[in-house]
Amino acid sequence: MMVTLAALAIFSGLSINLILSFALGAAGAAGEARARKGIPFFQLGIMFISILFLWILFTIILPPQWRGFSEYFLFFPLSALVCMVLERLGNKVLPKSGNRVFNALTGYDGLVPVSLLITLSLAGNFLQVFVLALFFVLGNLVAMLILFEIRRRSTLEKVPAFLRGSPLILISMGLLSLITGTTAVICFRILEMFYG
Repeated sequence: MMVTLAALAIFSGLSINLILSFALGAAGAAGEARARKGIPFFQLGIMFISILFLWILFTIILPPQWRGFSEYFLFFPLSALVCMVLERLGNKVLPKSGNRVFNALTGYDGLVPVSLLITLSLAGNFLQVFVLALFFVLGNLVAMLILFEIRRRSTLEKVPAFLRGSPLILISMGLLSLITGTTAVICFRILEMFYG
């Protein structure tokens, strides 16, 4: 249970860091251009497929002697490899397959390996893996959509000059993380009542 909670904390930290850099355009002009492109649906789909494939790899295909502590060392390189291969295949099938926000070499900025760690510790069958992977992707999608809407409305409505742009996004991310953190605690309490 402690490994799962630690993995959830790391996943949420990586997600918030990724979404903040996505929303604020932390990489300068490239980040701003990236933020204007839109939602990376293609890469979110690859993230979903990667989690499913890697769960099958680690639970069914990988020999039992590789399971346990040593499999943690394989999470990052195999996640990066799977993301790169799926992107390469996707580019061959669909040459103009959408936006690129995540970096495949880093396992989508660490989201895929941490999602895999959470999935391996929580899921017992393929249906549970499917649901977890789907909600990892949907969580990132919803956060990106919320930030796009905040950015769009801040340009249309009267917002004080000192709150425009980055300050408004930082305040909104703080409130969003409080809401999602509280919801996660409530959901874990409900799960503990049923399974604990």
